[in-house]
Amino acid sequence: MQFKPNFDLLRYWPDAKHAKDFASNTAFIAVFKKDNKTLVYMCDHHRLNISFNMVDMCFSDDFSIKPDVLLTEIINADFEKRFNWHGLQDNTLAYAAAVAVKRNVPVVFADLSEAQCVDVINRGFPDNKITVDDLHKVFSSGGPFPDGNMYQKMSAYVDFYGRDRFMLDNIANALNKYDTVFAIFGSGHYEVQRLVLEDMLGQPEYITRIKNMRDDFSDIKINPIKLCDFRKRGKYDKDEKSN
Repeated sequence: MQFKPNFDLLRYWPDAKHAKDFASNTAFIAVFKKDNKTLVYMCDHHRLNISFNMVDMCFSDDFSIKPDVLLTEIINADFEKRFNWHGLQDNTLAYAAAVAVKRNVPVVFADLSEAQCVDVINRGFPDNKITVDDLHKVFSSGGPFPDGNMYQKMSAYVDFYGRDRFMLDNIANALNKYDTVFAIFGSGHYEVQRLVLEDMLGQPEYITRIKNMRDDFSDIKINPIKLCDFRKRGKYDKDEKSN
């Protein structure tokens, strides 16, 4: 069978059923299986330690499912993308891509480029004519709210008519080509895409317990030492100078 997303089931984020209602309110994994196809959808909380642990857990030798391809929420651009060390440390999406490459797993950048985002927004808001330089205002507007201010409406529009559809198309195409697909997108994207995915693949099983892959600190008790007392200082107070 050929997988094809039904975009009539896509939801705006305010109308979606949020993660805490069906899985957890932290990073979690949805595992879909249909026929001989498997989708492991890592629902990421960008840059949080638990999400790095989630990536490590999914790519560990102990994880029973092995990927044929990884889709990640990195912009689709026509150039080779390299990440410096800090970039991999600070960004779970880039980290997942790097781990996949080290394991010889092909990587797909499954988000729209900046130019594509601008094109989608300007089709929906032809009187505003935003540029790439305006995108930071859109994506820092406080959320994709179709009933919010102008930039929040743009954020909701580009997600609904652009980014989420492109992600879902990539997932469907990957499942048509590979048996086992790993995907890592923000948990908010999963919430709006969930009904589309369930229509294609059925109900998932959720993994909500993310293993700490670095060390176990559960028995550690910290008794901090004290080096000095806090001294209140006003605007015109002078610091004491030592002789």
